[in-house]
Amino acid sequence: MTTYTPIAESKNFIVLDKYTKELMVCDSYQSEADLEQELISDLENQGYEYLSNIKNSASMLANVRTQLEELNKVRFLDSEWQRYVETCLDKPSDSIT
Repeated sequence: MTTYTPIAESKNFIVLDKYTKELMVCDSYQSEADLEQELISDLENQGYEYLSNIKNSASMLANVRTQLEELNKVRFLDSEWQRYVETCLDKPSDSIT
C-alpha cells in the first residue's frame, strides 16, 4: 500500500500530493441476496429498524401511513389516506407495462 502526503485537510476533503488508483480485481461476485443483507445491516447500524412484517404493498402502505401520521402528528381519515395514496404514492397510471 502506498502512502501519500496530505497538502491540505478539512472536515470535508483532503488534498494529496499525488494519487494513483490501484486496480483491484474481484475474483468473485456478490449475490443480490448478500448485497441486500449488507444494505440492511448498514441501515440497522445507522439506527434504522428492520421491519420483517412488511410482506406486500398493503402492509408497506400501512407502515407509510403510520410513519407519516407519527412524523406529522396528524391522523388521516380513511378517505384522506385513500386520496393521498391514489394521487401521490400508488397512481394507477404509474404501473409497469
